[in-house]
Amino acid sequence: QIRALSPEAGIRSNVIVGFPGETEEDYQELVEFVTQANLDAVGVFGYSDEDNTEALVLENKVDPELIRHRVDALSTLVDELVSERASARIGEEVTVLIEDFELQEGRAAHQGPEVDGTTSFIGTDFVVGQYVQARIVDSMGADLIAQPL
Repeated sequence: QIRALSPEAGIRSNVIVGFPGETEEDYQELVEFVTQANLDAVGVFGYSDEDNTEALVLENKVDPELIRHRVDALSTLVDELVSERASARIGEEVTVLIEDFELQEGRAAHQGPEVDGTTSFIGTDFVVGQYVQARIVDSMGADLIAQPL
């Protein structure tokens, strides 16, 4: 529904793989969700016991090696999907907040600080804190490359 109302909206999620009791079917359901959700950014983390949490005493712990395997496999899939989503943004007009003078990069409204990729400009000279109207012209992984309008 979000994409229908606002196609340019940025949607991100974090997932934990290997929570106690997770079955192969549960994991495959997560893979299917991530594949269909069309997310802009996804953090994938493996479950680990933490002191003073209710999960510490849960039964049916998932083997740590299986958790690592699932994290690696899902992370690879997520990298591909996020890259595809970034490519789909080519042609969109965005407002970019410049955050780094030397790199001439910043964040479009759908990109969260430090975790969701950046939007870079080539051959420009903007000031940190400046908002720039731009069109996405290319992508590299989750990162976008823009041309000022």
